[in-house]
Amino acid sequence: MRFFTSDTHFWHARIIELSNRPFRDVEHMNEEIILRWNSKVAPTDTVYHLGDVMLGQDFVEHLPLLDRLQGEKILVVGNHDRMFGKMSTEKYDRWMNAYGEHFDDIVEAKLVTIGEHNVYLSHFPYDGDGEGKEDRYTELRILDDGTTLVHGHTHSPKRITRSKRGTLQIHVGQDVWNYEPVSEEMISFILGLDDERNN
Repeated sequence: MRFFTSDTHFWHARIIELSNRPFRDVEHMNEEIILRWNSKVAPTDTVYHLGDVMLGQDFVEHLPLLDRLQGEKILVVGNHDRMFGKMSTEKYDRWMNAYGEHFDDIVEAKLVTIGEHNVYLSHFPYDGDGEGKEDRYTELRILDDGTTLVHGHTHSPKRITRSKRGTLQIHVGQDVWNYEPVSEEMISFILGLDDERNN
């Protein structure tokens, strides 16, 4: 089974206030996210984490927390992941190696097949940056060619949106899915509803 999630923001105390998360403190948030992840994901499953894994100063010290998460983990890099953005090759390689100890693969974007559908995976939606916010990192977003996009980033309460072109966008951020990974079955169900809408 495959799962999809994003924006765990482990160790990011301020996200509790910013996104109105129902946790007492950052330790409570970390433990709840791990518990909910492992209640759905088996060791043989694959989870695509669509970026923004954690925030804080002690990244190298905190990254081993990820080893408590079951399943093969593939990271699609988000803007708060340390290897994102312009930096020296040496610094980039250092962060890729640090994250690579806890992820089975790290990519900037990915095309997967779910049922009969090709679906892009990216941290960013085609367009939109959250309620009323101006789009950032537009030069790094996937070009909207009409392919459904599964994304994170926005912290929006909306699970399903459409790009300016009208393309289906499925938001798998933690805040809108009860702090649990979203199953491939659920993504397939949404794709099926969209097929019915278009026929």
